Amino acid sequence: MRFLLALIIVVLFFSCTPEKNKYVVSGVLYKDCSHTIPYANFPLILEYNTMSRSEDSFEVAISTNKKGEFSATYESGSDLIHGNLSVSYVSGFANTSLVSDLPLTQTINLGYIIKDSNSYMVYKIATNKSYTSNDTLYYGITSSNFAPPYVMKAPYKVGPFTNGQILDTIKKSSLMSYDKFGQGIKIQVFNEWRIGAHYYDPKKLNQQYYLINPCQEYEEAYIDLGRAVK
Repeated sequence: MRFLLALIIVVLFFSCTPEKNKYVVSGVLYKDCSHTIPYANFPLILEYNTMSRSEDSFEVAISTNKKGEFSATYESGSDLIHGNLSVSYVSGFANTSLVSDLPLTQTINLGYIIKDSNSYMVYKIATNKSYTSNDTLYYGITSSNFAPPYVMKAPYKVGPFTNGQILDTIKKSSLMSYDKFGQGIKIQVFNEWRIGAHYYDPKKLNQQYYLINPCQEYEEAYIDLGRAVK
């Protein structure tokens, strides 16, 4: 009788264990947009970081081959919905993400990944108001929910400013992410600016968010000074 009871318990245990599905993330890592210099034998990490207590974070150590190709397999018994899946590499004492926001619980080929992106934007001024030489434009400011905003080593230019004036040419070094709608690798670019000592616009109209191709040159990005102050 005891043997039969133990057998029933074992059967119930295994029948209740969720089946784990396997997913594969693959791609090719190149040094730059020329696609001529692969990162050979380069150590990578497929990592899933979660904020949920019901899920476990994990890391899968992988490496590119001599052609820069890589492939990582992970298992999941349930949908991963509270974290971020990314392909990273070790930099110093921390992991640096190459591509984040990867589709969860889905086999995907990322295609070409660029380690050193060379996209850039030429920033121009857009305004219908005259700004004097006493005005200072701060740009590239880290977002803050506090007022007044705290500007630490922010780039700046002193006026006067005119419509169409070239402000700066900025090379983008933002991290790549997977654009689920465009189904491809993009670069997330976040810009913020303000005039003089004014606070941020309460409607956040002095912020711009872009998803750009990592291997394309963007010649114009307008900073609208009319939206830089309250």
